[in-house]
Amino acid sequence: MTHRKLDDYMASMSARDAAFFGKTFNRRQVLGTTAGAAAGFAGLNMFATSPASAQTPVATLDLSDAASPENQVIRFASDPTIARVLDFYEMVYGRPGIADLFSDPLVRLNKNFEIVPGAATTWTNSEDGMIHTFTLDQNLMWSDGNPVTAADYVKTFQYAADPDHAWDFAWYWSGELLNFTECLAGTTPREELGVKVGANEFEVVFTTVAPAPYLPAKLLYSLPLSKAALESTGPLYNTNPETAVSSGPFIIEEWIRDQTLTYKRNEAYTGSQNIPIQRIIVKFAAPTSYFTMFEADEIDYMDGPAPAELLIVEGDNPEQIFQGVGDFACLYFFFDVNTAPWDNKLVRQAFSHVIDRDAMKQQIWTSQANPALTYLMPGFPAANEEALADIQRFDPELGRQLLAEAGFPNGEGFPALVMQVRGSGSPLEVATTQAYAAMVKEHLNVDVELQTVERQTFVAQLNADPTEIYFGWISYGTDYFDAASMLGTWVSGGRHSWVSEEFDALYAEAGAILGDEAARTTLYQEAERILVEDCPAVWAYHPTPIQLIKPYLKGPALDPDNNGISAVHWPGFTSMSTVFEEIYVSSDAPEGRS
Repeated sequence: MTHRKLDDYMASMSARDAAFFGKTFNRRQVLGTTAGAAAGFAGLNMFATSPASAQTPVATLDLSDAASPENQVIRFASDPTIARVLDFYEMVYGRPGIADLFSDPLVRLNKNFEIVPGAATTWTNSEDGMIHTFTLDQNLMWSDGNPVTAADYVKTFQYAADPDHAWDFAWYWSGELLNFTECLAGTTPREELGVKVGANEFEVVFTTVAPAPYLPAKLLYSLPLSKAALESTGPLYNTNPETAVSSGPFIIEEWIRDQTLTYKRNEAYTGSQNIPIQRIIVKFAAPTSYFTMFEADEIDYMDGPAPAELLIVEGDNPEQIFQGVGDFACLYFFFDVNTAPWDNKLVRQAFSHVIDRDAMKQQIWTSQANPALTYLMPGFPAANEEALADIQRFDPELGRQLLAEAGFPNGEGFPALVMQVRGSGSPLEVATTQAYAAMVKEHLNVDVELQTVERQTFVAQLNADPTEIYFGWISYGTDYFDAASMLGTWVSGGRHSWVSEEFDALYAEAGAILGDEAARTTLYQEAERILVEDCPAVWAYHPTPIQLIKPYLKGPALDPDNNGISAVHWPGFTSMSTVFEEIYVSSDAPEGRS
């Protein structure tokens, strides 16, 4: 079905963007058809939580066509307004696009989304699932000559729990690690945090508040700071080449604020990653200029091109286009279920049946996204789209019927609606929110006013207690590779006002199961069914992000993964992934790139 309002919106777009949105892509790297993409995503299986021989080994690089070491350089662009620090445990939301290169996390993800050893060689958990022991690679050394030990991890996590630090990602470990919340509140000494040195200096032990079979996945975010450097120089030691200390594959070489950031190979690196790249250059520029820089051969990689930009590359250099699954995000419309009219389930369900995802796929999203019929993206752990797809199906007649049953026949008497949208949204987001507003008007005879809110203000209003956003549009992508991550956003007291004791109970029960992933999956799928049926949100789409990559960047990182998907997979260019082990600059790259 093609909507009149959607057609009107398309007509108002620029000719180039409209041509893009109406275009059907069919290229080698991009997940050509919707069916093909869904099949590739649905085949993903990443429940591994411990080292196993079944995991895909890192591919051996054939460097026979590699450029000289001097030309093993990758150049990126990044927004200077968010580049303040370079370490995860100093600030998460103030790092440039390329960071987290100065130490190895305990585990990392490979291109098949499997959890593989990082700084830890092995890990085990107690029978009750609350004590988790990681054995460190004893070869790891800091560039100042100190060994990497459990004390570095203990110091790092204590710093994260320091109330004076006011770490911007503290919620990630609150309620998870023993005493983390209490330490953060200043009511418990940080020495009592559930991160300790184990039986020897190369053993770090985590104690969780409850059983946590997903902890290895969550420890993707475990890049340690140097205990010695923290104590001698302070937490910003890595922002200055003169005080920088690294146990990772790279170390800072130069940082000219608002201009360039350069990393060089850490010659003291003794970790397990074998990386050909010798230097990384980050050029600071406004995101709107990234494509111009890419076209001018000033950078080698970018993601998220605008529709018009992608259309240019599709015509001129389609081999430079790659596409993946990103962080398995879902973009959705949500309701404050404690505020009328959204406290009426019939109203929420009515709104869920008037979004024509197929029309949006055809005219707006094309190859950049797939319809989200449920919250969990196909291929993500416990995803169950096939079984749940009918619950929020496009059925405008049913939507009108439900709205009438709720007391608003043909929209009569329905209150004025304002949908709040977080600022700086992508072209897809803008088009989707406008199209959905048009569909609500067309099928339910309800007017929707769109209101763009500055991002920080939006977050503050969303998190207010009670929330100040009653009808909104937002996205969420996974923080770690387990169903607990995505579904955890809907647990009572979390991101949204929705409360379901049954959902909470299933979520908690699944989190307590050890060694039986099938049982965990069943419980998570039951929980997602409750979420979709109770309809605190209307799911819109799952992005399939597009990347532009110069042809002289080569290696297995860009070859199809086990599901046939070619892209630099999340978490990308960082020590938390194996990407740098599987990519290099070939000899056909221009010399002297800087």
